[in-house]
Amino acid sequence: MHILLTNDDGLWAPGIQGLAQELAKHHRVTMVAPKVEQSAKSSALTVQVPIRAKEMSEEGDNPRMLFVEGTPVDCVKFSLSYLLKNDRPDLVVSGINHGFNLGSDAVYSGTVGAALEGLMYNIPSLALSLEKYTVKRMEEILPFITDFIRVIYEKGKYEGLLNVNFLKEGPVNWEQVKVFHQGFQEYTNVIDVRQDAKGREYYWIVGDQGFHKEDKPTDVGHIKEGYISVVPLTWKQEDTVQIPVVEQLIANK
Repeated sequence: MHILLTNDDGLWAPGIQGLAQELAKHHRVTMVAPKVEQSAKSSALTVQVPIRAKEMSEEGDNPRMLFVEGTPVDCVKFSLSYLLKNDRPDLVVSGINHGFNLGSDAVYSGTVGAALEGLMYNIPSLALSLEKYTVKRMEEILPFITDFIRVIYEKGKYEGLLNVNFLKEGPVNWEQVKVFHQGFQEYTNVIDVRQDAKGREYYWIVGDQGFHKEDKPTDVGHIKEGYISVVPLTWKQEDTVQIPVVEQLIANK
């Protein structure tokens, strides 16, 4: 397959570099990632200033490697609308992100945002995140990711987007894989208040993650039980349940 690989941690992040080398053993890889870290950029586009791209590989290299001075979605849009317009990828892969992208955090995630952009071009997409990066854990999950792509996207011909999260430790095999509903990622202590040298307040948005269970089995509520969580996502945001409710409100005017 021809795989477009991107992320939100930047071109030189260990997660994407390790994944690129693994995927290139089996596929043709075009790697287009942000020049610098773009975490929590969601589906942001750069529209007020130009973006620039630079080739970082030699002709014929696999993976081919470029950086874009922009967001993760800029990278995917630039690639699919221009760079690879006549060389359409079979799969868009985003990651491996350094840190979870569970539940409602997908709304903020540049990793997931890039994968959603691929899906908007009708290309199957995959978002990959790891609770905590270590070389040892990468060595454990990379062969499984290759097999996951083979089973789901090559053999299974899956056409959607999957958001996959790995724990920082534990078994990595098909027995640990579980498909979940998307949960709500709760945080406490979200605003860290500090003072500068002149006594003026400034703020960091941080937060401690909670992993509470919900009525349905969710990624947030159950990943800590040892699972590799898989959640199908889509870019469509309409609330189909509420359509008849709103129609009735209008009819009752």
